[in-house]
Amino acid sequence: MTASYIDSLRRAFPMLRVGWERPEKLHLTLKFLGDVNDATLEKVRQAAMDIASAAGPFRLSLTGTGRFPPKGDPKTLWIGVEDDGQLSAVAARLEDSLHRIGLKAEKRRFTPHLTIGRLREPERSRELAQRHIASGFGPETFDVRQITIYESRLLPKGSIYTQLASLPLGANT
Repeated sequence: MTASYIDSLRRAFPMLRVGWERPEKLHLTLKFLGDVNDATLEKVRQAAMDIASAAGPFRLSLTGTGRFPPKGDPKTLWIGVEDDGQLSAVAARLEDSLHRIGLKAEKRRFTPHLTIGRLREPERSRELAQRHIASGFGPETFDVRQITIYESRLLPKGSIYTQLASLPLGANT
């Protein structure tokens, strides 16, 4: 459903330059780390493993749409994530653990979402953003069974994600 939705927007606005996210690269970011050294990365992996082990698998629903920034020229299109509190609890525990090992605390409130497109011509993309927001996407439900740590490298043709660790939820439950 998500892939066909993205494709429908792509087909409806072929004249716009948009960095559409490929379905296989869609992900939900719990915490963006930026550049970290190997020692810090190992501490991150251990903290995430502890949190994943203590949490159990849960279900999420993709529903609703939005854009960043919420006002002015749109730069990013996203699909919302309906959270019954389990995802936010995992994200809060991770944020707290990573802050304790020396990573900078996030100032913004955790807003779970899937980025589906980056608008390279924000001033020309208002109609696309309006159609996206009016679409009322969802719901599409899926199971969350792991926390994955990725390395992200931004290249001119888009980002490349390399999986560094896959940590199953509920290993200790």
